[in-house]
Amino acid sequence: MFAQKQSVEKQKVDKRAALDEGGRNLASLTLKKRGPNLDHYSHLIVGYGFILGPSEGDSAAIIPGKSSAFTLGWLAKWRIAKWYELGFDINYHLAAYHIKQDSMKTVPNTVLHKKEKLIFNNIQAHFFQRFKFKNRYHSTGTFLDIGGYFGYNYRVKNQILLKDNQPQAYKSKSVLLRLKYTEDFQYGAQVRIGLNRFILYGRYRFSALFTKNSGLADFPMYEAGILIGLHQ
Repeated sequence: MFAQKQSVEKQKVDKRAALDEGGRNLASLTLKKRGPNLDHYSHLIVGYGFILGPSEGDSAAIIPGKSSAFTLGWLAKWRIAKWYELGFDINYHLAAYHIKQDSMKTVPNTVLHKKEKLIFNNIQAHFFQRFKFKNRYHSTGTFLDIGGYFGYNYRVKNQILLKDNQPQAYKSKSVLLRLKYTEDFQYGAQVRIGLNRFILYGRYRFSALFTKNSGLADFPMYEAGILIGLHQ
């Protein structure tokens, strides 16, 4: 009888202990294993940025502010410790280099047009380590990502806008594909600073855009912009 009474009293104590000061059941508030700031999570990301920095020379000068990049991808991460995570994302990355049309131009050739741009469509894999500064339950928190990316240029095109080129048209556009002077692969380093779903990023491209045999000067190596995490 005494042992049974002790068991009942213990259950009452355990039940009271499972409640917080507001009377809420702590068991119902227990963190799940999956979520924005928990053991494992994955979500969509979308972003926009600008091509920055100097070209290798005036012959590869681009128009600043117009030369930009778009990113759409899927990110997955795993918690290793409270302050440290590992992850990767698979992205579609489009970089459009608007080429300045002046007498110094040699990329991709010396012919001048009304407008011209080189567009690199790229599928990329980005691997990163995440250092957490602040954790919140329904948030990815405040963090710093450091990592690198590798990608394949599956479609590169030289898009040209001509004016008064055809007698029956004010403007005409031509697109050149399967370019022989561009490299197939890209790789570089990337840093991201995030506050929940809003992420500022910067990246540096180590690889060249053009083959050595082409003799072409390279475009700027830097890119910076903002990513948005599409998650709860």
